[in-house]
Amino acid sequence: MVGKTSNSVLRDNNVLSFTALVYSLSLGVQAVLLPLLALAAGYSKPDIGILTALSAVTQLVARMLSAAAMRHVSDKLLVAGACLAMAVSGFLVAWSAFVVVFVLAELIQGLARGVFWTAATTHVVRQTGPSVGRMAAVNFMSSCGLLAGPLLAGYIARFSLSTAFLIAGIIAILSAIPATTLVKELPFVKQGNRVRREIWNQREVRIGSWAGLTAGSWRGILNSYTPVVLKSVGESYFMVGLLVAIANAASIAGAGVMGLLNKRSPERVFAIGVLGAACGTALVGITARSVVLTVVLLAVGGVGAGLLQTLGPVLAANGVSLHQKGDAIAIAGSFRAGALLVAPFFTAMLLGTLGMSEALFLVGGVLGLPILAARGVFQRSSAT
Repeated sequence: MVGKTSNSVLRDNNVLSFTALVYSLSLGVQAVLLPLLALAAGYSKPDIGILTALSAVTQLVARMLSAAAMRHVSDKLLVAGACLAMAVSGFLVAWSAFVVVFVLAELIQGLARGVFWTAATTHVVRQTGPSVGRMAAVNFMSSCGLLAGPLLAGYIARFSLSTAFLIAGIIAILSAIPATTLVKELPFVKQGNRVRREIWNQREVRIGSWAGLTAGSWRGILNSYTPVVLKSVGESYFMVGLLVAIANAASIAGAGVMGLLNKRSPERVFAIGVLGAACGTALVGITARSVVLTVVLLAVGGVGAGLLQTLGPVLAANGVSLHQKGDAIAIAGSFRAGALLVAPFFTAMLLGTLGMSEALFLVGGVLGLPILAARGVFQRSSAT
C-alpha cells in the first residue's frame, strides 16, 4: 500500500462496500428462504438445522484455507470468485429442492461466504491508516444488503420460492462486477507453523476469535431456526422476512457505531455485544407469539452481533504484523464459521429431547459464556 493516497484508499473501500452491499442482498434472500424452502419441501426441523450446518462446514474450511490462498492469489480475485459461487448456490435451489441438490447448494454457499468475508476483511486491513472506520463502512453496507434481502425474499416468496432464488443468483453475479475493479494486492509472504502459533498467542487475536464465535452463533440461529420459529407460530412469509430484516437493521446500527465505541471502551463493547447476542438468541423462542417482544429481542441480538462482527476481525488484525493479518483474520473468522456450524447443529441435537423454546434458551445461555473472557483482555490494546 506504499504510495497510495488517502483518496485512492477511500475509493477502493467504497467499491468494496458496494460489492458487499450487492453480495449481501443476494445472501439475505437465500439465507432467510433456504430453511423455509426446506420446510415447504417436507424436511423436519432437525433436518433443517443439519442442512444449515453443512453450509457452515464449508465456510469453516474456506476460512481456514483462504489465508493460504492469499499467499498465491490476490484477495481481489477471491472476492469476485466468492460472488460467483453465491450465484451458483442460488441457481441450484431455484432448479430443485431435491436433497442432493440442496446439500450441494448449502456447501457452495458456505464456501462463498467463507472466502468472501476473509478476503474482503483482509483487503480492508491492508490499506494504510486506521481500519476500524473502513471496516465499519463495509459491515454497514453489508448489513444494509442483509436488511433488504429478507424483505425482497418475503415479497417474492409470496409468488414463487424458486423465482426468489433465481433472482438472488442474478444479484450475486452483479456483485462480482465491482469486485473486479478493486486494487490488486500482492500475495502475502508464506508463514510457518511457528508463526501461526505466535499469532494465536496474541490476546487481541484470541478475543477477536471469541467475538466471532458469539456473532457467528447468533447469525447461525437467525439463518436457521429463527424463521422456523416464526413460521411455526403462524407468521406469513412476508412477516418472517420483515422480522429477520429488523434483526439485520439492528446489526447495521451495531456496525455503524462500532468505530466510536471501540475507541472509548472495547472491553465494554465486547461485553455488551456478547450479552445482546446471547439474550436475543435465548429468549426469541419464548416470545415468538408476541410480535412486539420478538422485535425487541431481535433488535437487541442484532446490535450485539453487529458490534462483535466489526470488533472481532479488526482487533485480531491490529494485534499482528502486516504479513500476519491474513492469518489472524482467518483464525478469527474460523471461530465465526465454526459457530455457524455448531449452533444450528447443537440446536438440532437438543430438539431430540427439548422443545424449540427450551433448546434456543440453552443455546443462548452458552453464547453468553465468552463474556468471562472480557476482564483485563484489552489492557494491552488500551495502552497502545
